Amino acid sequence: MTSKKLGALLRSVPPATARAEVPPPPVSAPVLPVAEPLPRPAGLVATEPEVPLQVLIPEHVRKRLAVKAAEEGRSLRALMLTAIRSLGIEVTDEEIRGKRGRRNS
Repeated sequence: MTSKKLGALLRSVPPATARAEVPPPPVSAPVLPVAEPLPRPAGLVATEPEVPLQVLIPEHVRKRLAVKAAEEGRSLRALMLTAIRSLGIEVTDEEIRGKRGRRNS
């Protein structure tokens, strides 16, 4: 590569130096009112099978959820089901407790 081509390339790319810009503070989410639970569709009972749910969330959100669950002494599953209940979707206390750690009598 000749120096003329190298010079043209170097002028065409932005500098790779960091800027001293401070990012704006994060905006907190508004607190939403707790809605009344929606009625459970007919025919659904508490013993229906559980199905997996997988979502991709930012890593910092996942860490905050884990800390919140640990502070409350609850599982992440219980924390999420409680949050879903606050959206107005019917979730029973039994469903939130889950089945782990229970013994069949």
